[in-house]
Amino acid sequence: MNRLSTKLTNLRSQVQKLNSLFDQLKLKNVDLERENQELHEKLERKIDRIKALKQERDLIINAKSLTEVGLSSSEARHKVNELIRGIDKCIAQLNQ
Repeated sequence: MNRLSTKLTNLRSQVQKLNSLFDQLKLKNVDLERENQELHEKLERKIDRIKALKQERDLIINAKSLTEVGLSSSEARHKVNELIRGIDKCIAQLNQ
């Protein structure tokens, strides 16, 4: 009977350890999921920033092309402003 009692005590101890470990892993999982979500959001912001910079780069290239074609700086600036307004309209439509 004493051996059975010892085995039962050991089994209870192991179950308690497993429960404790399980609780720790659940907490770690919650932390990792939160971190994963934050990283996804950060990645989305970086992707949006890259897109904005590419658009800006394209506008600069277009502006340089316009001046090379023979437009004055004020005409080129006007053309760039038209392009920016067009982009803003596209963004507004996408947000709707």
